[in-house]
Amino acid sequence: MKEQYNYLLNKSRTYTKDLYRKENLSDEIYIDNMKDLDIWAKKYEKENGVKGLYKEHFEWVNNILEMKVIKLGRLQFEIMEKADDDLQNILKKNCPIENFNKNFLFINVHIREGEKLEFKACEKSYKMAENFYKSKGYSFSKIVFVCYSWLLNPDLKILLPENSNIIRFQKKYNIFFSNENEEKPQIIERIFEKTEKDIENWKQNTILQKKLKEAWLKGQKFPMTKGYFIQ
Repeated sequence: MKEQYNYLLNKSRTYTKDLYRKENLSDEIYIDNMKDLDIWAKKYEKENGVKGLYKEHFEWVNNILEMKVIKLGRLQFEIMEKADDDLQNILKKNCPIENFNKNFLFINVHIREGEKLEFKACEKSYKMAENFYKSKGYSFSKIVFVCYSWLLNPDLKILLPENSNIIRFQKKYNIFFSNENEEKPQIIERIFEKTEKDIENWKQNTILQKKLKEAWLKGQKFPMTKGYFIQ
């Protein structure tokens, strides 16, 4: 809604700007984080003719304005209140008992669209996140980075070369869940800016779009996938 957009726009220029200053964060980081508001407002405008925000996007952007989510370099980060039970069980099996969950900090990794997913840039972001949360007073021996994205789907290997940014990004993660019952395939929304129902209108301006459409029509799906790694 337009009112929601105006509310958050004003909040970003006042409350959030002061918040970033109190945290001694640079204007560059502040400006970069505020871009999410414009990204989602333009998506609304494309469908409704006026800048606004859908409810789910309002909540996401507001979390950014409250610094619950912060973009540091290429990636966005968010403290997890509680790790998945599946992940907890995996860590119990793979980590020495004396080290399990001892000062582990669990962080969700989000990937803003519209930028290259360069490996070195991502590596820099993970380190920036580590330093940021230390500066905030968090005490931890290890960080467990967790990502839930279509970009982690291992079947993307049939569409992309081994040295692509996406394949290099996902290699860092240990996969432990795929949402086979995904109602609205996010990969279609991100790659084609359409829904699955609009398949006849899917544009094919890139090699990825062409290969994805061919695979999808043959019944191949690429659901949201969750993975983790420990740093």
